[in-house]
Amino acid sequence: MAQGTRWNLLNTLFLTGTLAVAVVAVPWRLATSGLRWSEALVCLGMTFAIGTAISGGYHRLFSHRAYKASRPVRFLFLCLGAAAFENSALKWSSDHRMHHQHVDTERDPYTIGKGFWYAHWTWVMEEKALPLVGVADLEKDPLVRWQHRNHFLIGAVVALIPLWIGLVTGNVLGLLIFGLALRIVLTHHTTFLINSAAHLFGSRPYTDANTARDNWLLAPLTYGEGYHNFHHQWQWDYRNGALWYQWDTTKWLLNLLAWIGLVGQFRRVSAAAMTRARLHMEEKRLRERLVLASPGVATPMRARLAEAHLKLDAALAALHERHEAWGQKKAEWRAKGQVKAEAWREAKAEWKASMAAQRAELKAAWAEWKAARLEVRSALVYA
Repeated sequence: MAQGTRWNLLNTLFLTGTLAVAVVAVPWRLATSGLRWSEALVCLGMTFAIGTAISGGYHRLFSHRAYKASRPVRFLFLCLGAAAFENSALKWSSDHRMHHQHVDTERDPYTIGKGFWYAHWTWVMEEKALPLVGVADLEKDPLVRWQHRNHFLIGAVVALIPLWIGLVTGNVLGLLIFGLALRIVLTHHTTFLINSAAHLFGSRPYTDANTARDNWLLAPLTYGEGYHNFHHQWQWDYRNGALWYQWDTTKWLLNLLAWIGLVGQFRRVSAAAMTRARLHMEEKRLRERLVLASPGVATPMRARLAEAHLKLDAALAALHERHEAWGQKKAEWRAKGQVKAEAWREAKAEWKASMAAQRAELKAAWAEWKAARLEVRSALVYA
């Protein structure tokens, strides 16, 4: 930290103390008693449950209002999230919303501009009082207010579950080492990796307006939160791993809860918007690389690349707009009970024909874009 910064003694002792206990006690326990299956199971179960409560509850539900959740789900996420010992959901959300609003600036509570370790955890150790801002919506929720008043007590009750299991099984020490001390450290530092590593390492496929990066290696460690470039571009989306093959256990759990009716009203960005953002970034990087080519080669290629990108972007936007317009029209007809009328069948046939023509236009635009991209890449090889 910067010279002259005052330390928050309680936070500093808790963060460094739990880490020190885990670093000493875990190897000692492994060397003297080995690892029992119950210790591993409790540690992993507690880590997953509490980490998911931070990802799905504190982050996606309370900070970003990315979906609606029933009272039992909100209550469970608030109780489990308190055991992360990362403050209340209200305070956590306030800091996080400030991070998104002022990302990479001095007003960002954990700006990466001050270095990896500052963003990772020393910002928590600073003696500074960040006010509650931008959370008036959450302050209206009685469950959130209750958790804010009692989050440390709630967290302690949940965090000590391994103690009760240890008393029943006769393995108090082992379960406290793995299920409490190690679990707290794992919870803290997997969360902290998103503030630090996800702003330094990885790709920026959707935007380079900020330092947030997609990092598939972080995703399994952070319950799907590793796709941080996507998240900063569309923070209100309930997913982080938006593509089907991307690891996002929080998204999968929320989909399961939606299936049984406990959560719903998911907010999600369209596939067309994602593709358009990726195309914009790809064109931008290709144009930047064309500085390696001679002006006589680079100028016409930039023009062709821009034209192909403009045509493809317009085709994607048009296809998406037609699809959205049809969805709205279909909902209106259903509300009127006219989905079986002859006029409905005619309108549906017209829409299918227009969509087929639009897809053909999109296919041609894709072919033109790929040809322009290949030409630029080939020229860069010989630049």
